[in-house]
This record gives sequence, structure tokens and C-alpha cells, in this order.
Amino acid sequence: MANKKDNKMLYIGIAAAVVVVIGVVLAIVIPKLGGNGGSGGDGGNTSSSITESDVAHVDVEIKYGDYDGMSKLAKDIQNGEMVGKVVKIDGLVSHPMSSYSIVEPNSDGSAKIGTQFVILHDDALYPADGVRVVLRGRVIKQSAVLFLIETATALIDVVE
Repeated sequence: MANKKDNKMLYIGIAAAVVVVIGVVLAIVIPKLGGNGGSGGDGGNTSSSITESDVAHVDVEIKYGDYDGMSKLAKDIQNGEMVGKVVKIDGLVSHPMSSYSIVEPNSDGSAKIGTQFVILHDDALYPADGVRVVLRGRVIKQSAVLFLIETATALIDVVE
């Protein structure tokens, strides 16, 4: 009986993640279609860069494989509870569509949960899909309904 409950919770978690990803994609694609001309518009965020000193004090750290920790962090970010907090996450890059996320696999690797990150620079170099990285960044409010992690290329270390 507990197995069915675990499966139900897994399906609910996956469905919630899909809804978040769709919302994130829409929040990113629609402004780009509006033609901001690459002006660096970021939905009201006035920050144009993030540096090493900005992430010197880490508020939340997620170790690789901490599915439950990432699940809680992702929920807290999407609920707007983490704005301004610095996070450090050792996870996998996921780039299924037009946005980038950092995700944690569950214990058997059958599901992943995560949260979106963005590099707010025109010369941003994003890691490839599926690469394991350690990312440091600050949670920002990008729009009325979109919260994500702001980072810089220099604050993303690829794990060998």
C-alpha cells in the first residue's frame, strides 16, 4: 500500500514540475516574441551582473542527489520565499526547451526535480544539457509569477 502512495506522490511531483516548466517557458518566450531587441530586459530586475562577492555567503546548499532538498528549495523559490537568498547547488543541467534548470535525480534516476536558472549577460555560456555542475547564484523575482536563480558563467563549475 505504501508503494502506491509513493508512486502517487511521485506523479504529483512530476505533474507540478511540468506545470512549473510550462509557466517558465511561457514567461521567457512571450517577452522575447514581444521584441525587446536584446536590450537585456529582465522583467523589472535591475541587476545586470552577479559576482563572486555577491555569493560569498550561501544561505542554502543542495548536495548532489538531494532530491528532497531540491524539491523543498524549488517550492520555496516558486512561492517567492527565497528572493535575495544565495544558493549553491550541485546538480545536473536540464535544457529541455528554451530555459535552463538545475535538477536533482531521485534515488533510482527515474525522475528529476529542479528550478530554473538564468545568466543575465549577452555573452552567457550555458553548460550542455545533462552536465553535472556546481552552481552558485541569487534568487530573483523576474516577473510577477517567475522566480529563478540569477548566476554568471564564472559561478558555474563543471564537475568532472
